[in-house]
Amino acid sequence: MTEELSRLKDHYLRCVRCGQCRSVCPVFEEIRNETVTPRAKVFLAHMLAGGEVKADAEASFNLSQCLLCRACSRECPSAVPVHEIVTAARSLTSRKVPNPVQKIVFKDIWTRPALLNLSAGVVRRCQGLGILDLGISLKLLPRSFSLPGRLSPRPARALISQLTKAQGRAKMRLGYFLGCSTNFLYPEIALGTVEVLSQLGCDVIMPRELKCCGLPQLETGELNAARSLAAANSESFKRLGIEVVVTDCASCAATIKESPEFERIRVMDLSELLVELLSGQNTGFTRIQKPVTYHDPCHQAKALGITSSPRELLRLICDDYREMPGASKCCGGGGTFALNHYDISMGILNKKVASIKETGAETVATSCPTCIMQLRHGLLKHSCKTEVAHPVQLLAQCLGLAHIKPAI
Repeated sequence: MTEELSRLKDHYLRCVRCGQCRSVCPVFEEIRNETVTPRAKVFLAHMLAGGEVKADAEASFNLSQCLLCRACSRECPSAVPVHEIVTAARSLTSRKVPNPVQKIVFKDIWTRPALLNLSAGVVRRCQGLGILDLGISLKLLPRSFSLPGRLSPRPARALISQLTKAQGRAKMRLGYFLGCSTNFLYPEIALGTVEVLSQLGCDVIMPRELKCCGLPQLETGELNAARSLAAANSESFKRLGIEVVVTDCASCAATIKESPEFERIRVMDLSELLVELLSGQNTGFTRIQKPVTYHDPCHQAKALGITSSPRELLRLICDDYREMPGASKCCGGGGTFALNHYDISMGILNKKVASIKETGAETVATSCPTCIMQLRHGLLKHSCKTEVAHPVQLLAQCLGLAHIKPAI
């Protein structure tokens, strides 16, 4: 029995196969196959731990058909942490039946900022030459390679100083965790976060040596790599005397907050902090007139349990906020899930796009860059002109930071 699964034995033995998890699993809702249900994965992990099932390619594939959205973990009447069990089981299969490409990307490259920057530059160059588009159209590359869209000409890390001082008297001193998706895909979100916090009276420190939060490694079973990243990032903040950290990525926030290495650092959700900073202030901003709705990222709503503060923020800055039906349902992104199971991901996404359209909103806001990528992809596929934005971008516009644009 592996160490990770052994630690969770009491949890997976509590599963009574009641099937309650089936009612909230977006993957099961899409393909209606018992093997993808959370209870099936818990049972598979149990069998793997006892050696009754081989950790082979079939087991690895079955475990990969999970978004790790945590809907089942929150719904389970026996409080079984399904997402932890699946992650531990993936760690076992990744060792027994390693995926060479996955290991190179997420263990060897993604954990080293210099190599990751170099790889992003190669991808950027290939996009500029049309090589990736040609490869996708000729079916030489998977369709999921179209998901990220064009990488930004310059990553956010090249645009933001280690210290951005508060405008006027500093009220708070914060560490800013810059996630990979924000850095390479949406540097405007990072700029918006830093500039808004500065305008609201915060000294913002972004350590230059920050690495990935470790979520891609957790998703692909590289648990030791994830722990190493968490330790390095925690040490970067501690070295600068930072006790409070904020990030504009819900997935990064959940990952570092749940890491033991960050137990002595307060990790704040950006929307909660912004509501706190705006409370009682007469900022004199111009409110957004067009209708806006909100999509709950799974890591924000289900992992962190935060749903009210993003809506409170949007109601503060928008004249026409509209609640979306099924706002907390997964959009089908799930990090690496959309890359590995594109068709299932798109089926789940189609339901989310229909919910967005039902609101009649011109902008859908969400607090996760990966969700922004997924929603933008789905809306474009449906020829829908709805903008996709991070709430901090909308606040930046209200505060007169006109250069911080939404992701169209």
